[in-house]
Amino acid sequence: MHEWPLILFTLLTQAAVGATLFSALYACWINHESGVSVGYYIIKPVLMIICLMAAIGLLCSVAHLGYPMNAFNSLRHAATSWLSREIIFTGVFFGVICLITLRTLMTRRVSRTLLALAALLGIIDIYCMGEVYRHTQIVTWAHLNTQFTFIGTLITLGACIATLLITLRSKGKVSDKLLFKMVCVAVLLTGISLVGRLLVLPDYLDEIQRLSMNGMVTFPYDATTLFNHSPLLRWGAWVAALSGLLVMLFALYFGRQKVIFRQPLMLVSGCILVILAEIIFRYAFFLIS
Repeated sequence: MHEWPLILFTLLTQAAVGATLFSALYACWINHESGVSVGYYIIKPVLMIICLMAAIGLLCSVAHLGYPMNAFNSLRHAATSWLSREIIFTGVFFGVICLITLRTLMTRRVSRTLLALAALLGIIDIYCMGEVYRHTQIVTWAHLNTQFTFIGTLITLGACIATLLITLRSKGKVSDKLLFKMVCVAVLLTGISLVGRLLVLPDYLDEIQRLSMNGMVTFPYDATTLFNHSPLLRWGAWVAALSGLLVMLFALYFGRQKVIFRQPLMLVSGCILVILAEIIFRYAFFLIS
């Protein structure tokens, strides 16, 4: 089963939340160093892209439900259902980020506090999203690895989007020191995200292997069988992710304080590799039969 609406919904929502988080952090630094007008010029298009990603993700989630009214029916069980909580917080995050973007356009000023609030709501949303999949009978989802994957994707996609849309756009508008700091933070958090997921991976693989040996099958999907028959897809994603991180580290090493001026292509290439890896990871996540 290739659940494209779910693939798009989860990836776009996590990317939107991650980009919001990094936008709040970078807006704080840019406003402090170069003023609110520069911060507005740099962050404004990113906020509009975040709204677009969140909107498309929300539409994909509704499309997955099959009948739009099902979304309203799902809201009635917020006290007991992770799915209801996910739908609520997804809608709240979308509404809040749209209002913040509208306020930013009207006042021509980026509020780091409001962006931080939106990012917090988004992180809660992604946590609820992870719990939806953990509390299922599909054994390849019902593991802590799902939360590590979703939160990790939030960080890596947010870092890459921030690098491509904020850091590169800031060239010539802020100091080289701040540009270097922004790139370092993005690379550091990308590395922490990937390492954290690697640490939980052995236990996850051991659990899948144990269930496979015990003949564990959940209907209507035999997730473990297809999981064991698609290792190249998952390891290919890891190769792409770690290669992208390595390219970004090389960009920092060779570019030093002038990394944006000396190694922009290497930096962009690293980000694209990491984004591609996240798409493959998510495709493999929903690959059940």
